[in-house]
Amino acid sequence: MSTEAADVAATPSGPIDEANLIGSVIRLAWPVVVQQVSFSMVQLVDTALVGHLGEDALAGVRLAGQIFWFSQAGMVAIGIGSTAIIARNVGAGKPELASTTLRNAILMALCWGLLVGAGMWFLGNWGLGTLGAEEQARHEGTTYLKAAAVGMPLWSLVYVGSASLQGAGDTRTPMAIGIIVNICNVIIAYTLINGAGPAPKLDVLGSGGGFSGAAIIGGAIVIAVLASGTRIIHWHPWEAFRFDANDARRVLNVGLPAGVEQFQFNIAFMTYTRIIASLGTTALAAHGVTLAIQGLTFNVGFALSVATTALVGQSLGAGRPDLAERAAYVTMRYSLVFMLVLALSLMALGGPITDIFVGGENAGKVVHIGRQLLFVFAFAMPALAVSLTLGGALRGAGDTRAVLLIMAGTTWIVRLVPAYLLAITFGLGVPGAWIAAVLDINSRALLMWLRFRHGHWKEIKV
Repeated sequence: MSTEAADVAATPSGPIDEANLIGSVIRLAWPVVVQQVSFSMVQLVDTALVGHLGEDALAGVRLAGQIFWFSQAGMVAIGIGSTAIIARNVGAGKPELASTTLRNAILMALCWGLLVGAGMWFLGNWGLGTLGAEEQARHEGTTYLKAAAVGMPLWSLVYVGSASLQGAGDTRTPMAIGIIVNICNVIIAYTLINGAGPAPKLDVLGSGGGFSGAAIIGGAIVIAVLASGTRIIHWHPWEAFRFDANDARRVLNVGLPAGVEQFQFNIAFMTYTRIIASLGTTALAAHGVTLAIQGLTFNVGFALSVATTALVGQSLGAGRPDLAERAAYVTMRYSLVFMLVLALSLMALGGPITDIFVGGENAGKVVHIGRQLLFVFAFAMPALAVSLTLGGALRGAGDTRAVLLIMAGTTWIVRLVPAYLLAITFGLGVPGAWIAAVLDINSRALLMWLRFRHGHWKEIKV
Protein backbone atom coordinates (compact mmCIF):
# COMPACT_ATOMS: atom_id res chain seq x y z
CA MET A 1 0.00 0.00 0.00
CA SER A 2 1.33 3.44 -0.88
CA THR A 3 1.77 6.15 1.71
CA GLU A 4 -0.65 8.33 -0.26
CA ALA A 5 -3.37 5.66 -0.16
CA ALA A 6 -2.86 5.17 3.55
CA ASP A 7 -3.13 8.89 4.19
CA VAL A 8 -6.30 9.31 2.13
CA ALA A 9 -7.87 6.41 3.97
CA ALA A 10 -7.99 8.65 7.03
CA THR A 11 -11.48 9.79 7.89
CA PRO A 12 -12.84 13.01 9.41
CA SER A 13 -13.19 11.08 12.66
CA GLY A 14 -9.50 10.07 12.61
CA PRO A 15 -7.21 7.69 10.75
CA ILE A 16 -7.48 3.92 10.76
CA ASP A 17 -5.01 3.23 13.55
CA GLU A 18 -3.60 -0.27 13.14
CA ALA A 19 -2.16 -0.26 16.66
CA ASN A 20 -5.54 0.65 18.13
CA LEU A 21 -8.21 -0.62 15.79
CA ILE A 22 -10.90 -0.44 18.44
CA GLY A 23 -10.21 3.31 18.71
CA SER A 24 -10.89 3.69 14.99
CA VAL A 25 -14.00 1.51 15.29
CA ILE A 26 -15.36 3.49 18.23
CA ARG A 27 -14.73 6.82 16.47
CA LEU A 28 -16.81 5.57 13.55
CA ALA A 29 -19.40 3.61 15.53
CA TRP A 30 -20.51 5.81 18.44
CA PRO A 31 -22.09 8.48 16.21
CA VAL A 32 -23.95 5.72 14.33
CA VAL A 33 -25.34 4.43 17.63
CA VAL A 34 -26.76 7.88 18.34
CA GLN A 35 -28.01 8.23 14.76
CA GLN A 36 -29.71 4.84 14.75
CA VAL A 37 -31.31 5.49 18.14
CA SER A 38 -32.64 8.72 16.65
CA PHE A 39 -34.01 6.99 13.53
CA SER A 40 -35.47 4.15 15.63
CA MET A 41 -37.03 6.71 17.93
CA VAL A 42 -38.96 8.21 14.99
CA GLN A 43 -41.22 5.16 14.79
CA LEU A 44 -40.87 4.35 18.51
CA VAL A 45 -42.13 7.81 19.44
CA ASP A 46 -44.99 7.39 16.98
CA THR A 47 -45.77 4.05 18.63
CA ALA A 48 -45.74 5.57 22.11
CA LEU A 49 -47.92 8.53 21.11
CA VAL A 50 -50.38 6.45 19.09
CA GLY A 51 -50.39 3.53 21.55
CA HIS A 52 -52.41 5.57 24.03
CA LEU A 53 -55.14 6.06 21.42
CA GLY A 54 -56.05 2.37 21.77
CA GLU A 55 -55.02 -1.00 20.36
CA ASP A 56 -56.66 -0.42 16.94
CA ALA A 57 -54.54 2.69 16.38
CA LEU A 58 -51.45 0.89 17.69
CA ALA A 59 -51.98 -2.19 15.54
CA GLY A 60 -52.75 -0.06 12.46
CA VAL A 61 -49.63 2.10 12.76
CA ARG A 62 -47.36 -0.87 13.48
CA LEU A 63 -48.78 -2.76 10.49
CA ALA A 64 -48.25 0.37 8.41
CA GLY A 65 -44.65 0.16 9.59
CA GLN A 66 -44.42 -3.27 7.97
CA ILE A 67 -45.42 -1.72 4.64
CA PHE A 68 -43.04 1.16 5.27
CA TRP A 69 -40.24 -1.40 5.47
CA PHE A 70 -40.77 -2.20 1.80
CA SER A 71 -39.50 1.28 1.00
CA GLN A 72 -36.25 0.26 2.65
CA ALA A 73 -35.47 -2.22 -0.15
CA GLY A 74 -34.59 0.47 -2.70
CA MET A 75 -32.96 2.68 -0.09
CA VAL A 76 -30.80 -0.21 1.10
CA ALA A 77 -29.82 -1.09 -2.47
CA ILE A 78 -28.69 2.46 -3.20
CA GLY A 79 -27.27 3.05 0.28
CA ILE A 80 -25.21 -0.15 0.53
CA GLY A 81 -23.97 0.25 -3.04
CA SER A 82 -22.94 3.87 -2.56
CA THR A 83 -21.34 3.13 0.83
CA ALA A 84 -19.16 0.36 -0.63
CA ILE A 85 -18.14 2.28 -3.78
CA ILE A 86 -17.49 5.55 -1.92
CA ALA A 87 -15.43 3.74 0.74
CA ARG A 88 -13.30 2.06 -1.93
CA ASN A 89 -12.72 5.37 -3.75
CA VAL A 90 -11.88 7.25 -0.57
CA GLY A 91 -9.51 4.48 0.51
CA ALA A 92 -7.83 4.60 -2.91
CA GLY A 93 -7.43 8.38 -2.75
CA LYS A 94 -10.06 9.24 -5.38
CA PRO A 95 -12.56 11.61 -3.69
CA GLU A 96 -13.72 13.04 -7.04
CA LEU A 97 -15.00 9.59 -8.08
CA ALA A 98 -16.66 9.24 -4.68
CA SER A 99 -18.51 12.53 -5.34
CA THR A 100 -19.72 11.21 -8.69
CA THR A 101 -21.17 8.20 -6.88
CA LEU A 102 -22.82 10.54 -4.38
CA ARG A 103 -24.50 12.55 -7.15
CA ASN A 104 -25.94 9.44 -8.78
CA ALA A 105 -27.03 8.00 -5.42
CA ILE A 106 -28.99 11.14 -4.50
CA LEU A 107 -30.78 11.20 -7.85
CA MET A 108 -31.69 7.52 -7.58
CA ALA A 109 -32.83 7.99 -3.97
CA LEU A 110 -35.24 10.79 -4.89
CA CYS A 111 -36.71 8.75 -7.75
CA TRP A 112 -37.17 5.75 -5.48
CA GLY A 113 -38.81 7.88 -2.79
CA LEU A 114 -41.34 9.28 -5.27
CA LEU A 115 -42.21 5.78 -6.45
CA VAL A 116 -42.63 4.41 -2.95
CA GLY A 117 -44.64 7.43 -1.80
CA ALA A 118 -47.11 6.87 -4.64
CA GLY A 119 -47.35 3.18 -3.72
CA MET A 120 -48.05 3.95 -0.06
CA TRP A 121 -50.76 6.44 -1.03
CA PHE A 122 -52.63 4.30 -3.55
CA LEU A 123 -51.91 0.73 -2.38
CA GLY A 124 -51.55 1.14 1.38
CA ASN A 125 -55.11 0.07 2.22
CA TRP A 126 -54.76 -3.07 0.10
CA GLY A 127 -51.42 -3.89 1.73
CA LEU A 128 -52.88 -3.61 5.24
CA GLY A 129 -55.69 -5.94 4.24
CA THR A 130 -53.15 -8.43 2.95
CA LEU A 131 -51.44 -8.35 6.33
CA GLY A 132 -54.71 -9.31 8.00
CA ALA A 133 -55.57 -6.03 9.70
CA GLU A 134 -59.10 -5.86 11.10
CA GLU A 135 -61.39 -3.11 9.78
CA GLN A 136 -60.66 -0.32 12.26
CA ALA A 137 -56.93 -1.05 12.44
CA ARG A 138 -56.86 -1.05 8.63
CA HIS A 139 -58.50 2.38 8.54
CA GLU A 140 -56.02 3.82 11.06
CA GLY A 141 -53.05 2.35 9.22
CA THR A 142 -54.20 3.72 5.86
CA THR A 143 -54.56 7.19 7.36
CA TYR A 144 -50.99 7.02 8.67
CA LEU A 145 -49.56 5.77 5.35
CA LYS A 146 -51.12 8.54 3.28
CA ALA A 147 -49.74 11.21 5.57
CA ALA A 148 -46.29 9.58 5.66
CA ALA A 149 -46.20 9.12 1.86
CA VAL A 150 -45.69 12.87 1.40
CA GLY A 151 -42.28 12.73 3.07
CA MET A 152 -40.94 9.54 1.45
CA PRO A 153 -38.77 11.19 -1.27
CA LEU A 154 -36.96 13.25 1.36
CA TRP A 155 -36.70 10.31 3.79
CA SER A 156 -35.06 8.29 1.01
CA LEU A 157 -32.64 11.17 0.47
CA VAL A 158 -31.79 11.33 4.18
CA TYR A 159 -31.10 7.58 4.26
CA VAL A 160 -28.87 7.48 1.17
CA GLY A 161 -27.11 10.76 1.94
CA SER A 162 -26.25 9.48 5.41
CA ALA A 163 -25.03 6.14 4.02
CA SER A 164 -22.78 7.97 1.54
CA LEU A 165 -21.23 10.09 4.27
CA GLN A 166 -20.64 6.98 6.36
CA GLY A 167 -18.86 5.33 3.44
CA ALA A 168 -16.53 8.33 3.35
CA GLY A 169 -15.84 7.85 7.06
CA ASP A 170 -18.01 10.73 8.30
CA THR A 171 -20.45 9.28 10.82
CA ARG A 172 -20.85 12.39 12.98
CA THR A 173 -22.78 14.42 10.40
CA PRO A 174 -25.43 11.69 9.92
CA MET A 175 -25.65 11.48 13.71
CA ALA A 176 -26.45 15.19 14.00
CA ILE A 177 -29.01 14.92 11.21
CA GLY A 178 -30.63 11.93 12.90
CA ILE A 179 -30.99 13.83 16.16
CA ILE A 180 -32.55 16.82 14.43
CA VAL A 181 -34.97 14.61 12.49
CA ASN A 182 -36.12 12.86 15.65
CA ILE A 183 -36.61 16.11 17.60
CA CYS A 184 -38.68 17.51 14.72
CA ASN A 185 -40.75 14.32 14.59
CA VAL A 186 -41.46 14.43 18.32
CA ILE A 187 -42.54 18.07 18.26
CA ILE A 188 -44.66 17.89 15.10
CA ALA A 189 -46.25 14.51 15.87
CA TYR A 190 -47.09 15.37 19.48
CA THR A 191 -48.58 18.69 18.44
CA LEU A 192 -50.75 17.21 15.68
CA ILE A 193 -51.78 14.01 17.46
CA ASN A 194 -52.94 15.80 20.60
CA GLY A 195 -53.97 19.14 19.14
CA ALA A 196 -51.56 21.12 21.29
CA GLY A 197 -51.90 24.89 21.17
CA PRO A 198 -53.70 26.19 18.07
CA ALA A 199 -53.09 22.94 16.12
CA PRO A 200 -56.05 20.65 15.36
CA LYS A 201 -56.26 17.24 17.08
CA LEU A 202 -55.53 14.79 14.23
CA ASP A 203 -54.86 11.54 16.12
CA VAL A 204 -53.17 8.97 13.80
CA LEU A 205 -53.08 11.45 10.89
CA GLY A 206 -50.89 13.68 13.05
CA SER A 207 -48.40 10.85 13.53
CA GLY A 208 -47.92 10.49 9.77
CA GLY A 209 -47.70 14.27 9.46
CA GLY A 210 -44.91 14.31 12.04
CA PHE A 211 -42.94 11.77 10.02
CA SER A 212 -43.30 13.73 6.77
CA GLY A 213 -42.48 17.06 8.37
CA ALA A 214 -39.32 15.65 9.95
CA ALA A 215 -38.29 13.97 6.67
CA ILE A 216 -38.62 17.24 4.73
CA ILE A 217 -36.48 19.09 7.27
CA GLY A 218 -33.90 16.28 7.33
CA GLY A 219 -33.68 16.16 3.54
CA ALA A 220 -33.07 19.89 3.33
CA ILE A 221 -30.25 19.62 5.88
CA VAL A 222 -28.59 16.72 4.02
CA ILE A 223 -28.58 18.67 0.75
CA ALA A 224 -27.18 21.77 2.48
CA VAL A 225 -24.36 19.79 4.10
CA LEU A 226 -23.38 17.91 0.94
CA ALA A 227 -23.44 21.07 -1.15
CA SER A 228 -21.33 23.05 1.33
CA GLY A 229 -18.00 21.65 0.11
CA THR A 230 -16.82 20.97 3.68
CA ARG A 231 -16.83 17.15 3.43
CA ILE A 232 -14.67 14.64 1.55
CA ILE A 233 -17.58 14.05 -0.82
CA HIS A 234 -19.37 16.99 -2.44
CA TRP A 235 -22.74 17.42 -4.20
CA HIS A 236 -22.91 20.15 -6.84
CA PRO A 237 -26.45 21.55 -7.36
CA TRP A 238 -25.74 22.51 -10.98
CA GLU A 239 -24.93 18.85 -11.73
CA ALA A 240 -27.90 17.44 -9.83
CA PHE A 241 -29.50 15.84 -12.91
CA ARG A 242 -26.27 14.71 -14.54
CA PHE A 243 -26.49 10.91 -14.51
CA ASP A 244 -23.46 8.65 -14.94
CA ALA A 245 -24.81 5.28 -16.13
CA ASN A 246 -21.51 3.42 -15.61
CA ASP A 247 -21.15 4.57 -12.03
CA ALA A 248 -24.81 3.81 -11.33
CA ARG A 249 -24.25 0.28 -12.62
CA ARG A 250 -21.36 -0.15 -10.18
CA VAL A 251 -23.55 1.02 -7.31
CA LEU A 252 -26.43 -1.26 -8.27
CA ASN A 253 -24.16 -4.23 -8.97
CA VAL A 254 -23.15 -4.12 -5.31
CA GLY A 255 -26.40 -2.76 -3.91
CA LEU A 256 -29.14 -4.66 -5.75
CA PRO A 257 -28.49 -7.97 -3.97
CA ALA A 258 -28.78 -6.05 -0.69
CA GLY A 259 -32.04 -4.50 -1.91
CA VAL A 260 -33.39 -7.88 -2.98
CA GLU A 261 -32.31 -9.21 0.41
CA GLN A 262 -34.36 -6.51 2.11
CA PHE A 263 -37.33 -7.01 -0.24
CA GLN A 264 -37.52 -10.78 0.21
CA PHE A 265 -37.14 -10.37 3.95
CA ASN A 266 -40.05 -7.94 4.00
CA ILE A 267 -42.24 -10.39 2.08
CA ALA A 268 -41.23 -13.15 4.46
CA PHE A 269 -41.84 -10.86 7.42
CA MET A 270 -45.29 -9.96 6.08
CA THR A 271 -46.04 -13.69 5.98
CA TYR A 272 -44.64 -13.98 9.49
CA THR A 273 -46.83 -11.07 10.62
CA ARG A 274 -49.85 -12.66 8.94
CA ILE A 275 -49.33 -15.74 11.10
CA ILE A 276 -49.30 -13.55 14.21
CA ALA A 277 -52.28 -11.47 13.03
CA SER A 278 -54.37 -14.65 12.91
CA LEU A 279 -53.98 -14.79 16.71
CA GLY A 280 -56.01 -11.55 17.15
CA THR A 281 -55.55 -7.81 17.58
CA THR A 282 -54.14 -8.05 21.12
CA ALA A 283 -51.42 -10.46 19.99
CA LEU A 284 -50.68 -8.23 17.00
CA ALA A 285 -50.46 -5.11 19.16
CA ALA A 286 -48.02 -6.84 21.54
CA HIS A 287 -45.96 -8.04 18.60
CA GLY A 288 -45.91 -4.54 17.08
CA VAL A 289 -44.88 -2.65 20.19
CA THR A 290 -42.21 -5.24 21.00
CA LEU A 291 -40.79 -4.88 17.50
CA ALA A 292 -40.45 -1.16 18.09
CA ILE A 293 -38.58 -1.78 21.36
CA GLN A 294 -36.48 -4.49 19.71
CA GLY A 295 -35.43 -1.99 17.06
CA LEU A 296 -33.58 0.02 19.71
CA THR A 297 -31.59 -3.06 20.77
CA PHE A 298 -30.22 -3.37 17.23
CA ASN A 299 -28.51 -0.02 17.38
CA VAL A 300 -25.15 -0.92 18.92
CA GLY A 301 -24.77 -3.97 16.69
CA PHE A 302 -25.90 -2.05 13.63
CA ALA A 303 -23.55 0.84 14.40
CA LEU A 304 -20.60 -1.52 14.62
CA SER A 305 -21.80 -3.11 11.38
CA VAL A 306 -21.74 0.30 9.65
CA ALA A 307 -18.27 0.96 11.05
CA THR A 308 -17.13 -2.42 9.72
CA THR A 309 -18.57 -1.69 6.27
CA ALA A 310 -16.65 1.60 6.05
CA LEU A 311 -13.41 0.18 7.47
CA VAL A 312 -13.46 -2.91 5.26
CA GLY A 313 -14.26 -0.87 2.14
CA GLN A 314 -11.56 1.72 2.80
CA SER A 315 -8.98 -0.93 3.77
CA LEU A 316 -9.62 -2.90 0.59
CA GLY A 317 -9.49 0.32 -1.45
CA ALA A 318 -6.07 0.98 0.07
CA GLY A 319 -4.91 -2.57 -0.75
CA ARG A 320 -5.02 -3.88 2.86
CA PRO A 321 -7.27 -6.96 3.13
CA ASP A 322 -5.39 -8.02 6.27
CA LEU A 323 -6.42 -4.78 7.98
CA ALA A 324 -10.00 -5.26 6.79
CA GLU A 325 -10.12 -8.72 8.38
CA ARG A 326 -8.70 -7.54 11.68
CA ALA A 327 -11.18 -4.65 11.85
CA ALA A 328 -14.10 -7.00 11.25
CA TYR A 329 -13.12 -9.35 14.07
CA VAL A 330 -12.53 -6.47 16.48
CA THR A 331 -16.02 -5.07 15.85
CA MET A 332 -17.56 -8.52 16.21
CA ARG A 333 -16.03 -9.05 19.65
CA TYR A 334 -17.16 -5.68 20.99
CA SER A 335 -20.61 -6.12 19.51
CA LEU A 336 -20.92 -9.44 21.34
CA VAL A 337 -20.15 -7.76 24.67
CA PHE A 338 -22.73 -5.00 24.15
CA MET A 339 -25.42 -7.40 22.95
CA LEU A 340 -24.93 -9.71 25.92
CA VAL A 341 -25.48 -6.80 28.30
CA LEU A 342 -28.63 -5.77 26.42
CA ALA A 343 -29.89 -9.37 26.43
CA LEU A 344 -29.64 -9.55 30.22
CA SER A 345 -31.45 -6.21 30.49
CA LEU A 346 -34.35 -7.42 28.33
CA MET A 347 -34.69 -10.60 30.39
CA ALA A 348 -34.90 -8.60 33.62
CA LEU A 349 -36.90 -5.53 32.54
CA GLY A 350 -39.06 -6.63 29.59
CA GLY A 351 -42.38 -6.03 31.36
CA PRO A 352 -41.72 -2.49 32.66
CA ILE A 353 -40.20 -1.46 29.31
CA THR A 354 -43.27 -2.66 27.39
CA ASP A 355 -45.61 -0.95 29.85
CA ILE A 356 -44.18 2.47 28.90
CA PHE A 357 -45.57 2.19 25.36
CA VAL A 358 -48.99 0.65 25.95
CA GLY A 359 -52.38 2.03 26.94
CA GLY A 360 -56.05 1.12 26.56
CA GLU A 361 -58.32 -1.48 28.13
CA ASN A 362 -56.22 -4.49 27.09
CA ALA A 363 -52.92 -2.95 28.18
CA GLY A 364 -52.30 -5.65 30.80
CA LYS A 365 -52.53 -8.46 28.24
CA VAL A 366 -50.33 -6.62 25.77
CA VAL A 367 -47.66 -6.00 28.43
CA HIS A 368 -47.75 -9.64 29.54
CA ILE A 369 -47.16 -10.92 26.00
CA GLY A 370 -44.55 -8.23 25.34
CA ARG A 371 -42.56 -9.29 28.41
CA GLN A 372 -42.50 -12.88 27.13
CA LEU A 373 -41.38 -11.79 23.66
CA LEU A 374 -38.50 -9.68 24.94
CA PHE A 375 -37.32 -12.57 27.13
CA VAL A 376 -37.36 -14.94 24.13
CA PHE A 377 -35.58 -12.43 21.88
CA ALA A 378 -32.73 -12.04 24.37
CA PHE A 379 -31.50 -15.48 23.29
CA ALA A 380 -30.94 -14.18 19.75
CA MET A 381 -28.83 -11.16 20.65
CA PRO A 382 -25.33 -12.70 20.77
CA ALA A 383 -25.93 -14.28 17.35
CA LEU A 384 -27.34 -10.97 16.13
CA ALA A 385 -24.02 -9.33 17.03
CA VAL A 386 -22.12 -11.81 14.83
CA SER A 387 -24.62 -11.59 11.98
CA LEU A 388 -24.69 -7.79 11.88
CA THR A 389 -20.96 -7.18 12.07
CA LEU A 390 -19.80 -9.89 9.69
CA GLY A 391 -22.70 -9.14 7.35
CA GLY A 392 -21.54 -5.53 7.34
CA ALA A 393 -18.00 -6.64 6.56
CA LEU A 394 -19.15 -8.78 3.62
CA ARG A 395 -21.27 -5.91 2.26
CA GLY A 396 -18.37 -3.50 2.59
CA ALA A 397 -16.30 -5.88 0.48
CA GLY A 398 -19.05 -6.11 -2.12
CA ASP A 399 -19.97 -9.74 -1.29
CA THR A 400 -23.67 -8.86 -1.18
CA ARG A 401 -24.87 -11.90 -3.15
CA ALA A 402 -23.63 -14.29 -0.49
CA VAL A 403 -25.38 -12.24 2.21
CA LEU A 404 -28.58 -12.35 0.14
CA LEU A 405 -28.48 -16.15 -0.12
CA ILE A 406 -27.83 -16.57 3.60
CA MET A 407 -30.61 -14.17 4.60
CA ALA A 408 -33.16 -15.65 2.20
CA GLY A 409 -32.39 -19.24 3.15
CA THR A 410 -32.62 -18.79 6.91
CA THR A 411 -35.66 -16.50 6.76
CA TRP A 412 -37.85 -18.69 4.57
CA ILE A 413 -36.75 -22.11 5.81
CA VAL A 414 -35.66 -21.65 9.41
CA ARG A 415 -38.09 -18.91 10.49
CA LEU A 416 -41.43 -19.24 8.69
CA VAL A 417 -42.08 -22.98 8.88
CA PRO A 418 -41.23 -23.28 12.60
CA ALA A 419 -43.17 -20.05 13.29
CA TYR A 420 -46.40 -21.56 11.96
CA LEU A 421 -45.83 -24.89 13.69
CA LEU A 422 -44.94 -23.39 17.09
CA ALA A 423 -47.48 -20.54 17.10
CA ILE A 424 -50.49 -22.26 15.50
CA THR A 425 -50.06 -26.04 15.41
CA PHE A 426 -48.56 -26.40 18.89
CA GLY A 427 -50.52 -23.47 20.34
CA LEU A 428 -47.61 -21.44 21.74
CA GLY A 429 -48.99 -18.21 20.30
CA VAL A 430 -46.77 -15.19 19.62
CA PRO A 431 -43.88 -16.46 21.82
CA GLY A 432 -43.73 -19.55 19.59
CA ALA A 433 -43.34 -17.39 16.50
CA TRP A 434 -40.55 -15.44 18.19
CA ILE A 435 -38.73 -18.67 19.13
CA ALA A 436 -38.60 -19.37 15.38
CA ALA A 437 -37.04 -15.92 14.86
CA VAL A 438 -34.35 -16.81 17.41
CA LEU A 439 -33.57 -19.99 15.46
CA ASP A 440 -33.34 -17.94 12.25
CA ILE A 441 -30.90 -15.39 13.68
CA ASN A 442 -28.62 -18.03 15.19
CA SER A 443 -28.48 -19.99 11.92
CA ARG A 444 -27.75 -16.78 10.01
CA ALA A 445 -24.86 -15.92 12.33
CA LEU A 446 -23.23 -19.31 11.81
CA LEU A 447 -23.42 -19.03 8.01
CA MET A 448 -22.10 -15.44 8.00
CA TRP A 449 -19.12 -16.53 10.06
CA LEU A 450 -18.37 -19.46 7.75
CA ARG A 451 -18.58 -17.23 4.66
CA PHE A 452 -16.35 -14.57 6.17
CA ARG A 453 -13.77 -17.09 7.35
CA HIS A 454 -13.57 -18.56 3.82
CA GLY A 455 -12.01 -15.26 2.65
CA HIS A 456 -13.46 -15.03 -0.88
CA TRP A 457 -14.58 -11.46 -0.09
CA LYS A 458 -10.94 -10.27 -0.15
CA GLU A 459 -10.72 -10.76 -3.93
CA ILE A 460 -14.01 -9.18 -5.05
CA LYS A 461 -13.77 -6.26 -7.49
CA VAL A 462 -16.43 -3.53 -7.33
